[in-house]
Amino acid sequence: MKQVVFAALAALLLAVPGAWSQQTTEQQAQEQRMQQMQERMKKMQQEMDQIQQAKDPKERQRLMQQHMQTMQEQMRDMRMMGGPMMMGMMGPGMHGRGMMGDPQARQKMTEDRMDMMQMMMEQMMEQMQMQGGAPKK
Repeated sequence: MKQVVFAALAALLLAVPGAWSQQTTEQQAQEQRMQQMQERMKKMQQEMDQIQQAKDPKERQRLMQQHMQTMQEQMRDMRMMGGPMMMGMMGPGMHGRGMMGDPQARQKMTEDRMDMMQMMMEQMMEQMQMQGGAPKK
């Protein structure tokens, strides 16, 4: 009987560090994605600045297409963060110990996503204005 209890305890102790390292790896991946998205937002702002400074209509159009591509990449990553990825962060057996179990971390991530979405909407409006498709502010 002691051997069974000892074996069960040993198995449990060996499983815990693996689950903890997986949680840490998932959190690191999430933080890395968020950092990449923030860098892409800076790139998008730089692209908008270039568009506004461009004098040649062909160059402006090329820059606008480049900006649209960057925005599409950003939206793809935002969908990943908001959907299966966020659900996966809770993971089976984590019972709220992951990043998404932390209300402050969840709130921060939500705020960051909302800020990115707002900036992208503003940039889309600016693009429409430059193309003459929307009234100016």
